[in-house]
Amino acid sequence: MNLAGGLLLRPEEPGKRISVVMALTVHLALAALLIYGVHWQTAPPETIEVELVRSIPSPAPERIEPLPEPKPVPPSIKPDIALKTAEKPKPVAKPEPASTMNPLEWLKSETEHLVQQKQVNADQQRVNNIKARQTSAALAAWTDKVKAKIRGNIVRVGSTTGNPEAIYEITLLPDGSLVGEPRQKKSTGNPALDGAIESAILKSSPLPKPDDPGIFQRVLELKVRPFEE
Repeated sequence: MNLAGGLLLRPEEPGKRISVVMALTVHLALAALLIYGVHWQTAPPETIEVELVRSIPSPAPERIEPLPEPKPVPPSIKPDIALKTAEKPKPVAKPEPASTMNPLEWLKSETEHLVQQKQVNADQQRVNNIKARQTSAALAAWTDKVKAKIRGNIVRVGSTTGNPEAIYEITLLPDGSLVGEPRQKKSTGNPALDGAIESAILKSSPLPKPDDPGIFQRVLELKVRPFEE
């Protein structure tokens, strides 16, 4: 017999069949694992869609309304507990008793009253007239002294016939001092004589004061006759 035949006729070793089966199983498992691994690596990746959106705008801040100002609480109206006192009725005017005076007596009384009142008025008028005459006399005496002093300071100029009169208004202080310039209200008709009178008035300041200060007049009107003695 040849060698091949000898091998075929050699009895199998115990456990060899089990080893072969296990080896085949392991190789099949490795092959399956390799095939599945390659298929997993070569499979195209799944497409991932990404949607770009704008950033969501932040919500507007909520407007906080200011709290309403507390309304003033009206003061509680307390009931008027106090009772108002009733107004006292106005007293009714009592009728005046009828006059018991005789009409003739009443007429006589009224006549006497009118006569007395007339007398009082007459007396008052008389007193006023006396005071007015006294004031006028005192004022005349004062103005005479003022004019006398002015005439004493008049310088005669040229020839003048008659006794011409000039009227001047002057303003005085209580001490007789002259205020401002004399104002001519009437001319003598002679300009040179008018100028002499004005110069004499200015030269005479301060003028005489009245004997009674009560009759002093701030504005005094003078009728000046330069040739009057």
